[in-house]
Amino acid sequence: MRNQVLHIFRKDVRQHWAELVLSVAIIVAYAWREVAKFKGSEDTSYDILLPDMLRNLVVVVWAFLILRVVQAESLVGDRQFWVTRPYEWKKLLAAKLLFVVVFVNVPLFILQVFLLLKAGFPLTSHVSGLLWLQLLWILILILPVATLATVTKSIGQFMMAILSVLLYFAILFPALEKLVPPAASVPVENPIPGWLELLAVVGAGLTVVLWQYARRRTAQSRVLLLGAAVAAPVIMLVTPYRILIERTYRPATTRQQLPVQLVFDPAKLGSREGNRPEKNKVRVRIPLLVSGIEDGDIVDIGGSTVSIQPPAGRPWSSGWHRSGVLLPHRQHDQEDVTIDEGFFERVKSVPVKIRVSFALAPAHTREMVRVVAQATQFAMPGEGRCSYSPRFQGEIVCAFPLKTPAFLMSAKSDELTCVRQQKEPLLPPGTTLYGGNLWSRGSGPADFGLNPVQTTSLGFWDWGETSDRNHRPRVCPGTPLTFFTNWEDLQRIRSDLEIDGIHLADYKLNDVLGGANGFGIMLP
Repeated sequence: MRNQVLHIFRKDVRQHWAELVLSVAIIVAYAWREVAKFKGSEDTSYDILLPDMLRNLVVVVWAFLILRVVQAESLVGDRQFWVTRPYEWKKLLAAKLLFVVVFVNVPLFILQVFLLLKAGFPLTSHVSGLLWLQLLWILILILPVATLATVTKSIGQFMMAILSVLLYFAILFPALEKLVPPAASVPVENPIPGWLELLAVVGAGLTVVLWQYARRRTAQSRVLLLGAAVAAPVIMLVTPYRILIERTYRPATTRQQLPVQLVFDPAKLGSREGNRPEKNKVRVRIPLLVSGIEDGDIVDIGGSTVSIQPPAGRPWSSGWHRSGVLLPHRQHDQEDVTIDEGFFERVKSVPVKIRVSFALAPAHTREMVRVVAQATQFAMPGEGRCSYSPRFQGEIVCAFPLKTPAFLMSAKSDELTCVRQQKEPLLPPGTTLYGGNLWSRGSGPADFGLNPVQTTSLGFWDWGETSDRNHRPRVCPGTPLTFFTNWEDLQRIRSDLEIDGIHLADYKLNDVLGGANGFGIMLP
């Protein structure tokens, strides 16, 4: 049959017209509420929660559409009536793909174009980002749902499969947290392990869909999916993270200038609060002096490792773990180390030698822009448009097309224009305050989501080393802000710090309830 693909497509449209009408209605309602958010017209908690509910409904109705259209011609069980008709599996698969493209991908594209335009962002410069979002939705929603739909014969079986997947993740994540070393969170240049994990999962999904339409070998397809579910965490477990880190962060040579100088601070700890109670563990804080970071630079401590050598006996090592970010005009920091309690008790009163290795990933801004906050809408780098929230007094919300860029914001305490409130501490003159978003560098041209307009709050998360952490300084109209954007990654390097004759007992933290300060500046 020459027009078999269109014949099957029209049949599916007639059969699922009710679901299609419902999906369009939900998408229209979602778009309407998102546009209302752009205009700041939400006044009640109902208005705030409704867009989230509608967003979830859009995802659910699309997943239901994919499930229904795939299972319309069953690929599982003994009721595969379509094999008795003159259907070619390639054309059947093409018809299903056409249905998904027309009623999922195209509405998604139209919705995101509409929201971008209504937010006032030009379309021409963001087409590649919209296409990237299409790919992400295919990988995150369409392919997984289609894969499970091809190996289940009913909605009930599909729901059982979904529950099995949720159970798998509920078991997997806690297990990986204990089995995979913290070194896995240290950024490295070699992306092969991550690509292998993605290839195992995506490759299995594509293979199962093709195999089911071509051969309908359900048992073998399910085994393949189970194999992929095992392969992905196994790749994480066998990845040689330490070797990858050492290859990415080469030791500094004697002639090489370091992006930051880190030395031991011999002063006693000002506070010993901050230990998170953990069974058979003790937390020690090593104070550091920081210098050498220029304005417009940041130093990401991609990872650090601490080794302790007692006068006698075996040494102890923490292994590599993720750290934080160092900024200009901050002279103090610390390295928090969680040590085995047994080892600590043996060496706490004797002088030990400590060696700290830092994996340094410096970056330099290529664009520095000074902006004065306005009571009305004002612009910021990265096509951002900022304005004060109509719901929360003093909160600034910034909107960006497709993704929130990486930026660092700074201000001087002398230039803050806010009227000082009662009990609000007075910042020392010349204090540099920092805020911004430093954790999205190099994460693709668009952030995954249904709405392509990304929003973030603009505020300070660091306002000096001796300030009251319970009172966050505000950004008021007239406050000059300096934005550092368009970051250039500099050469990654490894730096070592040796400390002789330190007594660990002098740096042990006391147990407190709640969180503790880690190395560097903890980003929200």
